[in-house]
Amino acid sequence: MKITIWSDFVCPFCFIGQANLDNALKTFAHKDEVEIEYKSFQLMPDAEYTPGETYAETFAKMKGIPAERAKGMFSQVIETAEKAGVEINYDIAKLTNTFDAHRVFQYAKEQAKGTDFFKALYDAHFTNGEVLNDEETLVRLSESVGLEGDTVRGIINSDQYKQDVNVDISQASQLGVQGVPFFLVNDKYSISGAQPVELFEEALEKIYHEGQDAE
Repeated sequence: MKITIWSDFVCPFCFIGQANLDNALKTFAHKDEVEIEYKSFQLMPDAEYTPGETYAETFAKMKGIPAERAKGMFSQVIETAEKAGVEINYDIAKLTNTFDAHRVFQYAKEQAKGTDFFKALYDAHFTNGEVLNDEETLVRLSESVGLEGDTVRGIINSDQYKQDVNVDISQASQLGVQGVPFFLVNDKYSISGAQPVELFEEALEKIYHEGQDAE
């Protein structure tokens, strides 16, 4: 069984959805037969980090809403994250552009580190307040999952993997994906959003047995 996931590092529901999928896989009898492949998606391609500006201020400015309304939206997300067992700290998170991080991700995927890289950047962004388009930060996080720092530095300071990122985003568009996370199982069954653990458990069982019956 193959699960393809379109996601962005600064997408809270992607972080939550991955956690719920992980929890569902813990009880899935055939989890060793599951392959997960991440693909790039930019949720907010125009996002830019402004030093000294809070996450709520940046988000509110981008969306054209009051900062207090943004904070209210965040409190609901934090509550959902806690139920999934992940920590989101909007007080220290920094909203930024993720294109360079996605280019490094493409290298990570070539090294069979794609999922590890995604999870590391989720934690870095949401839990630890890291700036994901900072060169030194990206190098350090890449090295933490076993990637070569000098190679990562070379990617950041070039246009390497730009086309790969754009291909992933184009594929999502062709599938009609308008938001992430978007899960595609066996290139056939789609699941959108940060669904609860129970839904993932049910879907995994159903899709696996349908595949067995078709053989």
